[in-house]
Amino acid sequence: MNSSVNFREIGLGGGSQVVAWTAQGAVTADQLRQRVLTLAAAVAPLAACRVALWASDSYEFLTAFLALALSGKHIVLPHNLHAGSSVQMAQHFDALISDQPQAALDCPQCLPSELISQAQASDCAPANIHSAPVTGVVDITLFTSGSTGAPQPVHKTLGELEAEVAVLQRDFPALGTTPVVTSVSHHHIYGLLHVLLWPLARGAAFVVSPVQFPEHLIEQLAHYGPAVWVASPTHLGRIPASPHFRRVVPQLREVFSSGGLLSGLTAKNVASELGYAPIEVLGSTETGGVAWRRQNGSAHWQPLSDVALSQSPRQCLLVKSQHLNAPEGFEMGDKIRLLPGGGFELLGRIDTVVKVEGKRLSLTELEARLNESPWIDHARAAVIRGRRDEVGVLATLTACGEQQLRAGKHQLNTLLRHYLADFFDRPLLPRRWRYFDNLPSNAQGKLPMADIVRCLEERQK
Repeated sequence: MNSSVNFREIGLGGGSQVVAWTAQGAVTADQLRQRVLTLAAAVAPLAACRVALWASDSYEFLTAFLALALSGKHIVLPHNLHAGSSVQMAQHFDALISDQPQAALDCPQCLPSELISQAQASDCAPANIHSAPVTGVVDITLFTSGSTGAPQPVHKTLGELEAEVAVLQRDFPALGTTPVVTSVSHHHIYGLLHVLLWPLARGAAFVVSPVQFPEHLIEQLAHYGPAVWVASPTHLGRIPASPHFRRVVPQLREVFSSGGLLSGLTAKNVASELGYAPIEVLGSTETGGVAWRRQNGSAHWQPLSDVALSQSPRQCLLVKSQHLNAPEGFEMGDKIRLLPGGGFELLGRIDTVVKVEGKRLSLTELEARLNESPWIDHARAAVIRGRRDEVGVLATLTACGEQQLRAGKHQLNTLLRHYLADFFDRPLLPRRWRYFDNLPSNAQGKLPMADIVRCLEERQK
């Protein structure tokens, strides 16, 4: 695949520019190069061809990722290392490099620090692999939880990631070498690209410590700003609401969001503080980035520059691109309406149409109706299968909803069911309700369907 980006060449390029800010201070491109070569010297002799990588520190992760790529290993990237999930994913790798040893796995395991020590103590000094090839196909396996929660492998190549970063460079050239602060995990494709690989390609530094609270953002921007903030809808719905957020506005050059749709209200609230809405990127683990929008008066999406979009027979988004190995196109689960000029409007997920007591229910429509009510700020719905199928809802409340909740949860539940009865048949009305200050989310800022079901099954008050 032709691409103007080559991560192996960039990783070995060296130089005095800062590529990462760690707890120990700045890391330069020269230091990155040395560490990558040292790790590659230790990784190359490993008998395992498929090597899984998990490192909580994003700089350690990047160096190991580049070393594995330089060694020609098949890189496997688990989306988590929970005991159950790691066992399910174990069939896809022969060894694990991780800073968190896994007792449930019986494959060879190495700490990154151990690999460094081994390479330094052996005859495989970095100088011996300076001439290592920086071309050739490198296979990568990522995982997506899907609707059931079971890890599903997604196969890509390093060249596809390079092609996608080249597109991001082309479509958003104004970022230049602006540093990156992040609220999302590098173990998912959005964080991998936007926090590590794209900044590396454009010569920008990233801050290793994640931003989870307003005070983190204030502190990091004071030290490293002006910067780009790579966030998720969960963080953008919470952090800018802090009274301290206005202090960081002059230090934010751009804000990205992905991992879910940003509500119109959240986009409007952020824009009222920053003067512009975040850039939202639509995509998936399978497709990579597909389209983008900035909700400054429009909720419509535009494709990224190498993406060809059409509508499938099911009226869903059909995607072709240079960073997606699907010559016939990949059908996403999003129903769309194509617009003049090449853009489109999202009409909801096709896979959210479920059967409850023999009746069809669109969970997307149910959530939208609740979000339009005076009491609900943001809602997520699911069906709990059992002796009797029940619809359940997780929600955050508006000020009016909070007032109703203080009068009693049962009264609020009844009020919402009466409201929904104008739109849905009685068997489709939610029977389980849970209210939160902030909806729970995973490291990527997402709330997968399996997690919604688990929350509802807990039946907490």
